[in-house]
Amino acid sequence: MKYILIGICLLLAACGESELVGDEIYGAQHEAVDVIPVEAVLAEPQHYTDNEIAVAGTVHEVCQMEGCWLMLRGLETGEGLRVHVERTETGEYAFTVPMDINGRYAVAVGILTTPEVEEEAHYQEDAPGVVPLLSMVATGVRISPEESI
Repeated sequence: MKYILIGICLLLAACGESELVGDEIYGAQHEAVDVIPVEAVLAEPQHYTDNEIAVAGTVHEVCQMEGCWLMLRGLETGEGLRVHVERTETGEYAFTVPMDINGRYAVAVGILTTPEVEEEAHYQEDAPGVVPLLSMVATGVRISPEESI
């Protein structure tokens, strides 16, 4: 059943549907954005780095202090990318995500980058041993109400 839900979500995203009934939107809502599975981004990061993209995957970890970042992974891989919440001009978080969304399908829209070593050290306090290959500053995140794992 879980795999059927993921397939439906990916199919609707590929067909240009902007959201499913019951999805929660945090930050900016992006209409008609092509969604790329996190596995595809990880397989060929050179095609996506330094560009604004929409990445879909399963939430595996969330910042338990403020909900200011989350880890997106594919179902078949332990690798993933860290999605940071965009900050405003005053340095505040533009939005945060709930801290209890592990296992849920999510789509994050933002600029994909390679994480800085110094920046990553801060996040190791919350999630030791989880070093992503890529990171993103998200302007918006859409979260499914259903678990995908």
